[in-house]
Formats: sequence, C-alpha cells, structure tokens
Amino acid sequence: MTNPSQKIVIIGAGPAGLLLAHYLLCRQQYHIEIYDRRPDPRQASLNEQRSFPISLQKRGRKALQAIPGLEDAIAQQAIVCQGTVIHSKTKARDIPRDNPTLTIDRSRLVLTLINQLTNTYPDTVLKLKFDCACQHINAANQTVSLQTATGQTFSTSYDRLIGADGARSQVRTELVAHHGLTCNQTYVPDAYKSIFLARTNADQNIELAPDRIHTSNIGRNNRIVLAPQPNGQLHGAFIFNAENNPLEEFTTKEEILTYFEEKLPVFRQLMNDTEADELLHRPVARLVTVKCDRFHQGDHILLIGDAAHAVSPSIGQGCNSSLEDIQLINQLLDQFQDDWSQVLPQFSQQRVPEAHALKDLSDYSFPRSTPLIIEFFLRLTLGRKLHQWFPQWFQPFVFDLVLDSDLSYAEVLNLSQGWINKVKRSMAS
Repeated sequence: MTNPSQKIVIIGAGPAGLLLAHYLLCRQQYHIEIYDRRPDPRQASLNEQRSFPISLQKRGRKALQAIPGLEDAIAQQAIVCQGTVIHSKTKARDIPRDNPTLTIDRSRLVLTLINQLTNTYPDTVLKLKFDCACQHINAANQTVSLQTATGQTFSTSYDRLIGADGARSQVRTELVAHHGLTCNQTYVPDAYKSIFLARTNADQNIELAPDRIHTSNIGRNNRIVLAPQPNGQLHGAFIFNAENNPLEEFTTKEEILTYFEEKLPVFRQLMNDTEADELLHRPVARLVTVKCDRFHQGDHILLIGDAAHAVSPSIGQGCNSSLEDIQLINQLLDQFQDDWSQVLPQFSQQRVPEAHALKDLSDYSFPRSTPLIIEFFLRLTLGRKLHQWFPQWFQPFVFDLVLDSDLSYAEVLNLSQGWINKVKRSMAS
C-alpha cells in the first residue's frame, strides 16, 4: 500500500460516509478519519441502535458491487424481497417486482460496512471515532473542532472535509451560517412510530410471505410498512399525519390491540402484548427534507447523502440515492485523476438536479386523496399489464421506473410529470 498523500475527514458514520471510506481507501492514496456523534454501534445491542428497515434496490446495490465482497456480506444480513403485498381487512394483493431488493435493518447495514472496513484496512490509514460531535469548521485553516461525549473538545486538520452527518447535518449548518449555502429544510407531513411484529403466528395459522414487503393503508393518512428480517420478524413503521396521531389518546396496550383488530386484523394477530405496550410508549419520530443549492464549498468541503439531500421515505430512495452519490464521486475521481478542485464542483453540477428531482418524486409520487389512491393502485396493477402488452403506448408507472430501473431521477420525473403534477395539485387543494 502506498503512503497516503491526502487526509480525508468524514463527519458521519452512516451508510454514505462508510461506503465513501471504502471507495477512497481502495484508491490507496488517502488517510481516512471518520467521526460520528453517536455511540459505537459495535458496543450496543441491536434494540438500542438507530434502527429502521432499508430497501436496497438496483441503484444502491450497484454502488456496493464495486467493492469486492461487500454486497455479499450485506446480503448475508438481509432478506431478498421480490415485491410487495398490500393488505386490506379482507384480502391481500401481491405486486411482484422485476428486480429483487435487499431489505436490511439500518443498524445491520452500518455494522456490516464497519466490519468490512476495519477488517480490510489497518489503523495506519483508517481512524474511526464515535461519541464525537462536530462543533465548528475553520475553512481558512482547514480544521474541524469536535466534542466528545464527556465534553472534551479537540481539533483535527483535513485536506478534504466530507459532511455525511445526516438530515440535521452540523457541517451543512456551518456552511449555511458562514459560507452562503442556501438550504431549505421542511418537515415531512408524516410522523411515525417504529413497529416490530412476528412474521408468523402458528396458533392462528398465519404466515406472511418471507420475500415480500408488507404494507396496508388505513384511511387517507395512516399506513403501515413492514420489511422482513432474517430472524423471522417484520420491522417497519406505523405512519400517520403528524398533526393527527391516531394512537395519541390511547393509554393502555388493550386499546392498541383493539385498534389493530378493527383496522388491521392480520397485523393484530402478529402483535403480542409486549409489542403493543412498547408501541404505546415508543416516541414519535419526525423526518426532515433538505434541499440545497449546491453540495460543495470551495475546493475542500463536500456534502453527501442526507446531509445534502434528505427526502421523504415514501418511495424508499434515501439510502439508495446516498450510495449512488458515492459511486459518482468515484467516477469523478477517476475522470479528474483525484483532483478534488474539479471533482467537487462537478459533483454539485451533476447531482443537485438529481436531488431536486428526487425530492419531487418522493413528495408527490404517493397520493393522499381517496380518488387518487384508487387511481394509484390501478396504475400499479392494470397499468403494469398494459405496459407489458402495449409498451409503445403505455409507459411504466413512476414506482416501477424508480424501483426497477437505474434511470436518473430527472429522467423518471420527466416521464412521470403528468402524475406528479396531478398529485401536487391534489395536495395543494
């Protein structure tokens, strides 16, 4: 291994930051330091970690495949899903997918990325520190100040600084405050509670498909999305309008169980008393979307992943688009022979339009009004058949374009603009 010539400091040890470290260390000319404000996930039990299911589709998996052995290691912790089952009170509708997806808990994904990284590279080129929060950036001196969980502060220098610290990025906050970055942050209208169910109930003779994501709509604003996990569990979210939490008035687990019995009987039979009680007391989570006018500052600072373009999870592209960021950075490093002064502005130029298109797709692909929800499912089922029979007259629906192709988000938005505009008008009214 050659001597590293540049020091790259990555703030944030989520999927994007960790995958970037893999790519850069493969190039054998960088020293990497990664800092994350959370505790070390290797030292916490799974239920103590930041945890929700991620669906890795064609674009996200493509980014993983460039690192030898990485996708295989992740697949061992994941479930291969071939589609979605939409449950109602009385029936279930299966919607298969052309391309399989890997569904994996975020914490398992992060742990696998960390383990592959630390098992491959020595600490002479890789430094990974947790419980360290970014405090301040001195762009002129190319230093960043951090604070440990015990309150100690220290600084480290960088040749390049990468903000991979999520939707509430401190690196981005510094760029907005001191470097003229324009950024709009908006709360997603939905809030959610995490939910954990068994996939089977032998006593009730219920077994949900192990290779499908399971979802159900409860009226206009409430829905549940569950992804299978390797341990025979379903892990997901109960989603509702942030201003109208249907569980808010409940005070006992019995009320939770009754609600599910009335609204979602199949999921009620997979929920035990313990989960009903924990769901009652589990905190409500809100998500923020992020829209920036650029993703870099000068020659030395770059934003990636949710720090640059956090979106609504409605079409499952947050992590996929973040991993796609890393693949593009690697392509640009190849193109410009690791000249970051050219890579950074090119990344903004190519990726900002994609991020803005993805935000529209995430905000407006899934409708809220009852007539459009009916049309949505017709397009998913009948529209797919019409495309198969008459491809020259009927194009794929927006979800199929996003999930089963690697078309750019801008291309998908252009092809789906009629539907997106219809949903946008519906929400406005």
